[in-house]
Amino acid sequence: MEVIIYKIVEKLRDSMFAIPHLSDFGLEETSRTGIDAILGNDSVTLYSLDFDTETAVFVETPAETDLSQVPFMFITQYDEALRVMTVSFNTLVQMAERVSIDQDRLVFIHSTGRCGSTLASQLFAQVPGVINLSEPFVLPQLVIEKNSHPAKKAEQMALLKATVLLLCKTAADRAWVIKEHSYALELTGWLHELFPEAKHLFLYRNAETWMQSCLTAYFGGGEMSADELRGHEIGYRGYKEVLIPAIGQLPPEPHRTFAELMTLEWLNYMERHAQYCDMGMEMLAIRYRDWKQEPQKTAEAMLAYCNCRPADMTDVVAVLDKDSQAGTVLAQDSDKKRWILSDLQRETMGRYLANHKFIHSADYEAPNTLKS
Repeated sequence: MEVIIYKIVEKLRDSMFAIPHLSDFGLEETSRTGIDAILGNDSVTLYSLDFDTETAVFVETPAETDLSQVPFMFITQYDEALRVMTVSFNTLVQMAERVSIDQDRLVFIHSTGRCGSTLASQLFAQVPGVINLSEPFVLPQLVIEKNSHPAKKAEQMALLKATVLLLCKTAADRAWVIKEHSYALELTGWLHELFPEAKHLFLYRNAETWMQSCLTAYFGGGEMSADELRGHEIGYRGYKEVLIPAIGQLPPEPHRTFAELMTLEWLNYMERHAQYCDMGMEMLAIRYRDWKQEPQKTAEAMLAYCNCRPADMTDVVAVLDKDSQAGTVLAQDSDKKRWILSDLQRETMGRYLANHKFIHSADYEAPNTLKS
């Protein structure tokens, strides 16, 4: 089992939100060694999965960098990477056999996005003994592979198991918390099969305010020409169609607007959560409005559900008054103008909701929602 170690000559990624890849770095091979270079170093973390070459990519960050405290793990991994290490997928799976975790101390945060999930992960990060991993991008990469090659389920599940175990290779006194990208909700059924004792949370939000928040965060206030708007809608569809089945299954024509695409995306998340609950999964749902109306009570209930409520809540409560995405382009104090949904966008959403088999309201209450 061989590890290839590279010196980083230059960093090449164009966008901080691009899907991580080995080609993000200009590299120069320096040595080859055994797997203890990864397993024995807490500063080396899994960064990317390259399915074309069947290569897993790890990066080493400075020892003082605490990835538990950052809002987007994959961004900090890239920004602070000192070295790159790679192994084959076969080696990755074999390495994972050396990692042992208590499943009942594993927590997954699933969400629709834009609903308080980053805040939730930062609350866990303040609990002594918790290792919090917010948005490792290897899970969305597995979603893309799952959607693109459904016949390879056995290999994909083996990789998913290895991925989770290697994300959790550093010992945690209390729990490992993995806050996923919203798209990784597609993997939840498999995660339940692989780690049946793990805890699962699902954070969600009213469809209208969710869409408005997404558009504000990613596109600003909506002041653009018709051609610019259409271009952004095409780009959004291209990015999402490999991640969201409801979008990927659309015929090439006609053109779809933000209101159509984003309504389908929101419905996809809400449907998936309901399906997992119907399968018998115990999956606590938390509404965004509860973070706004009763933040401390919601935080205490969430931590207690995951057996992570500390005796002293001082550090946890302090986070409730902060912007969990501060210092990033998604920070609340950014200068982006707030997007206001048009009547046409609301009408489009309403039409899709009216035709859905069981979700008919933008304010739909998900199964197993936390009650005040």
